[in-house]
Amino acid sequence: MLAMAAAVRAETSPAAAAGFIEFQSEADGRCQILSEGGKLRVLYNRHDSRAIDYRLMRVFGDGHRQGWVVGTAPAGGERVPLGCTRVDGRPQDWQLERATFSP
Repeated sequence: MLAMAAAVRAETSPAAAAGFIEFQSEADGRCQILSEGGKLRVLYNRHDSRAIDYRLMRVFGDGHRQGWVVGTAPAGGERVPLGCTRVDGRPQDWQLERATFSP
């Protein structure tokens, strides 16, 4: 019984939810047109049955923080497009600040 309760606690912790978040960069014609070498940055929730609420920080150029992106990543690996990895020749990325399982 204690092992089951510990497993439930572990899966509901913020660190557990963050472990299911994955970022990838994918080829995308629009991003390539916007800025040479640009790709589409995509977030995936790799948990098979639970959605995850997330908060990301968008970082542009030399590390300038551009604000938060919040949303819910559906369970099962459905892609969540974030934006292009290059804008006007400068890099753009997103950093995970918080992830929790949706109620």
